[in-house]
Amino acid sequence: MPNTVRHKYCVYGLVVESELRLSSVQSCCDERAPAISITEAPDGFFAQRAAGLRQDSEEWIRHVVLDDGSVYVRVNGIFETIVTADGRGVASAKLGTVDDRTFEANLVTFALTTSLTLQGEECLHATVVAFDGKAIGLLGSSGAGKSTLSACLLAQGALLITDDMLRVTFASDGVLAHSGPYRLKLFDDSSRRFLPDAVMQGSFNELSGKTMFEPSSPSTAEPRGTPLAALVWLGEEETHSGDPMVSIQRLAGIERVKTLTRSTMNIRYVTPERLTRQLRFAEQMARAVPIFSLRYPRDYAALPEVAEALRRVLNP
Repeated sequence: MPNTVRHKYCVYGLVVESELRLSSVQSCCDERAPAISITEAPDGFFAQRAAGLRQDSEEWIRHVVLDDGSVYVRVNGIFETIVTADGRGVASAKLGTVDDRTFEANLVTFALTTSLTLQGEECLHATVVAFDGKAIGLLGSSGAGKSTLSACLLAQGALLITDDMLRVTFASDGVLAHSGPYRLKLFDDSSRRFLPDAVMQGSFNELSGKTMFEPSSPSTAEPRGTPLAALVWLGEEETHSGDPMVSIQRLAGIERVKTLTRSTMNIRYVTPERLTRQLRFAEQMARAVPIFSLRYPRDYAALPEVAEALRRVLNP
């Protein structure tokens, strides 16, 4: 029989109700109604609802909008899920023998991203850390160095706000970054260099090929969100010979919008309404938060200078 116990969690500034026990997000007693409910799919659920979509594919992720507006998501070897058209219901199941932590990490990221997109929100692909109550979001494509740079900053006393996905809300006094699951994914060399004690408690993430771990004791981030002071796009690597070259430049005009639109999550969900919303979101963010482009050699020796440049962004 399916599990009927309901657990309540606070993540990304939302209340999430789940039949699955989640280890990377905080339990809560929030009286708000859940924004998203996660259930275990019953036997035969996907065979009926996703007939013809479940065979193996060369694509590592499959994202299909079904006839009723719901969305089927399958990450090969990890999980499959269907998110209802209104984004509030998530039915999911493991695939194969994937371990619980890898399953949870990918389910929370991909399913909640899809849920929020269907609910009309835009989230950013970002890793966010905070110094002295001010958050800075690192944007960039996969492999750009967001996690490694974040680990360097965490080793210098920063607090982790979120990894992979950033949800923001707009307030009268600025933009608030909301805390995601408290875990970071790093390749072994970076994790052992910057956070050697924490990585000993980590586990290997089968999808990313990285170790997933808590960088320290969970931070006490503001429940209402942490003020977002800046966004920084990790641009192309500087390749000058000689001394490492680090350059950071504030973006203006259309470059801000281009940076934000290419940083939104769930890019496989494409509709005219979504495109309109993305552009409006980018305009609102560009007006509210300074956005920078950062270029530097992807070399550990350059990271102290990069960290200092980011501190100047937070404290101009």
